[in-house]
Amino acid sequence: MDEVRCEDIVDGELGQMQLVYGKVLIATASSQILFFKQEYDPIEEKTSWVEYHSIDVRGNIYYIKGNIRIQVVSEDHIYFYIINK
Repeated sequence: MDEVRCEDIVDGELGQMQLVYGKVLIATASSQILFFKQEYDPIEEKTSWVEYHSIDVRGNIYYIKGNIRIQVVSEDHIYFYIINK
């Protein structure tokens, strides 16, 4: 089994989550969609999840492995994201 670690990445509760390319985590919060990526800290010599983008909407995340687009569907809009590998 690979190494496992526990980490607090936000103060609140997270809902639905999708891991894209094994490197980007997209999660729903109460009224936001949050995007996280792993960054390496050379001082502490470890990686941690860092929020790099957010959308202030309530919605659902749709991602099918192998597809290049991530869909975020809210009441009013559909957002399409393409994540660079």
